[in-house]
Amino acid sequence: MNKEKVKIMTNLAIYEKNVGKEDFTVNGHFKSNYISYNNFKTRLGVAIAMCIIFGGDLMRRVTRDLNSLGDINYISIGIKYLVILVVVLAIYTIISTIIYRKRYKSAEIRIAKYKKLLSKLDAYK
Repeated sequence: MNKEKVKIMTNLAIYEKNVGKEDFTVNGHFKSNYISYNNFKTRLGVAIAMCIIFGGDLMRRVTRDLNSLGDINYISIGIKYLVILVVVLAIYTIISTIIYRKRYKSAEIRIAKYKKLLSKLDAYK
């Protein structure tokens, strides 16, 4: 057995064990589908978290002003919550798009290196 061949096989095994499974899963999707799906998960999580925060704030307002429930302007509170939700969702969408684009690109680069090592290994046969 050639020393170089053993090194290549070791590097391939390490890659497959550590990040290979995730990279192949990521690369198994089209880039736009991967980004869209993960953006959807991010938006859903942010929307749920914001609804919990808004619900807590609304409960705080209601319990604080228990005697004047009719005086609370629910429409203006709802509009304020909606504007905050849209802004936060937009920010998180931009951030997650950047992150998932980089992850996809990194996976592509690592898979290209993996394929290059495989072709080197084939050359030894």
